[in-house]
Amino acid sequence: MAPSTKQWNYGDEDIVLSNLIGLTRTNPLLRCILDERVCYNAESSEDKVMLLAGGGSGHEPLHAGFVGNGLLDVAVAGSTFASPSTKQILAGIRAKESKAGTVVIVKNYTGDVLHFGLAVERAKAEGYSNIELILVGDDVSVGKTKNGLVGRRGLAGTALVHKVLGAKAAQGSHLKEVASVGRKVVKNLVTIGASLDHCLIPGRDIDDTIDLLGKDEIEIGMGIHNEAGVRRISPIPTINELISLLLTYLLSPDDEDRHYVSFDSSKDDVVLLVNNLGGTSNLEMYTICKTILDHLSSSYKIKPVRVYCGHFTTSLNGDGFSITLLNATQAGGDEVLELLDAPTDAPAWNSHFTSWDPKRKDEEIFVKATPFHYDNAKSNKKVNPDSYIRILKSGMKAVLEVESELTHYDTITGDGDCGETLASGANAILKAIADKSLETEDIVQSLVQITDIVESNMGGTSGGLYSIFISSLAHSLRHSNDDGSMQEALKQALNSLFKYTRARIGDRTIIDTLQPFIDTFYDTNGDFAKAKHAARIGAESTKNMKAKFGRASYVDEKELRREGGLPDPGALGLYAIIEGFYDGYSSK
Repeated sequence: MAPSTKQWNYGDEDIVLSNLIGLTRTNPLLRCILDERVCYNAESSEDKVMLLAGGGSGHEPLHAGFVGNGLLDVAVAGSTFASPSTKQILAGIRAKESKAGTVVIVKNYTGDVLHFGLAVERAKAEGYSNIELILVGDDVSVGKTKNGLVGRRGLAGTALVHKVLGAKAAQGSHLKEVASVGRKVVKNLVTIGASLDHCLIPGRDIDDTIDLLGKDEIEIGMGIHNEAGVRRISPIPTINELISLLLTYLLSPDDEDRHYVSFDSSKDDVVLLVNNLGGTSNLEMYTICKTILDHLSSSYKIKPVRVYCGHFTTSLNGDGFSITLLNATQAGGDEVLELLDAPTDAPAWNSHFTSWDPKRKDEEIFVKATPFHYDNAKSNKKVNPDSYIRILKSGMKAVLEVESELTHYDTITGDGDCGETLASGANAILKAIADKSLETEDIVQSLVQITDIVESNMGGTSGGLYSIFISSLAHSLRHSNDDGSMQEALKQALNSLFKYTRARIGDRTIIDTLQPFIDTFYDTNGDFAKAKHAARIGAESTKNMKAKFGRASYVDEKELRREGGLPDPGALGLYAIIEGFYDGYSSK
């Protein structure tokens, strides 16, 4: 049954920003940085650990609805179903600085992991050293066999992570303690969902790209961004039949591919969260909740010690629900239950406000983002400005020379924007050199600037990967010894990048160029020529590789072997930069 094509007409209004403004006007605690779509709790103390979370919009009340005392301190909103930018996330980190540190909570989606990961690395490079990142992946709809590299998606279990960590931070716990509890909760979460159809994105017409369900069909495991599920069933089963099936995904030990949290009914305390995907009525939701409880008791001898039902992580108007189970005993026992029970005034946790000031003025609640001054990134790591500019310009010009070649390869294997993306970043850096706005003596300060330039001018996954690596390099150089600092810093930056991507050598990505270069540079004590040679071999080797990441992973292998084999455009583009750097370095 296709969703209704009738929608409210918002004209040209930015519905995400309007949503945040409306929420801020109804919540006395909130302040909103309009330019960056950041909401934060004005009452949060700088002496406690700060909790920041965010992601694409469309999942309300996640994330801004969970901002409040005893829960989140900061929420960052991206566009509908799209990760917020690193700039937005950094604005959130700067909005509520903490003496005790910051925990960043991220749902496991590629864009979110890259941008939030980059924000963490950039914050470290800027001096925010006490930051922990927690990745939530609780979706069991797709098993480990298919999702081994990417990992499980983050779903409604994220709300429980927020609540537990919010209460833990409110107690005055140390950063490591808060992060440790969070990771234990993530490890013991499982979620599965079902929907009658795809959700309808405001302002967007339904077209042929959406594979709508039939009139008497239901989908198991549909993602919260309209991603296809793992199974379609027709005719639509009764709610009893459906719940019985869903619980096997969560609890059946016979399905080793999906079963990764054990539940012992004789000793484990279990928490149940029943999440409304947005379009299911309250009348139905509590009926569904009752049915789940019945099946847990009769079929698995599980009687949850806490039950939550309502809107937590929606998919716009998605006509469905999801079931989340948390093994509280394995996640921390009575402490976890006490943290779930701890008071909070965040509206999404069924709280009520006891104060309200109708005289508040907009200028009191809508504030500007704290600007970052590059002077804050100053270090004692100096380089020769003339040599630095020569090398940097040579690398940027080299990638511009191969733009059309990269575009050609990416048109076949991807979405055709690789050359344009790299060229955009290169031109922006060359402009900063030309107008003398780029620091050219302090290498750390310069790299922090370049990270900001790349983030502002290069979109997509490649922009995120470059930004994380450059930001991590700046951080590593700041804290390195002068002797052999570049070799060690490059190695550390690569290790930092590996925290945010599972791509490795042989996966047909820029890693096939980057890692051989760094490993050789490190092993040869800085022999640039040998490292460049290793990078070239790595880039050329991608011609015969099967893609495992990105859009190229969906391309027929026959296409990848056209013209004697097509190299990965990202790997080739990086090699062009390295070769340009080498030419600039050799011409000294």
